[in-house]
Amino acid sequence: MDNLKFEISTISQNQLSKVKEVLNDLVDIKDWQIAPYIDGYLVSVRGINLRCYAILQSLLSIGVNAEKLYEE
Repeated sequence: MDNLKFEISTISQNQLSKVKEVLNDLVDIKDWQIAPYIDGYLVSVRGINLRCYAILQSLLSIGVNAEKLYEE
C-alpha cells in the first residue's frame, strides 16, 4: 500500500468540501485524512498504485494548489 502526503494552503470551507469530494472520487485512494498543518492542511492518502500527478491535477482542477511532501 502506498502512502502519499501533500500540503495545501489555507482554503475556505467550501474548497475543503470539494477536496474531500475529489479524494472520495479517485478510485486508487483507499483511505485519506486531512489535518491542520502549519499554514494550511496536511492531506494523507493511502492506496494501491497511487499516481501523484493525477491527485495533484485533480486538486488543481478545483482551484487548490497542493505540494507533495513525501512518500512512504
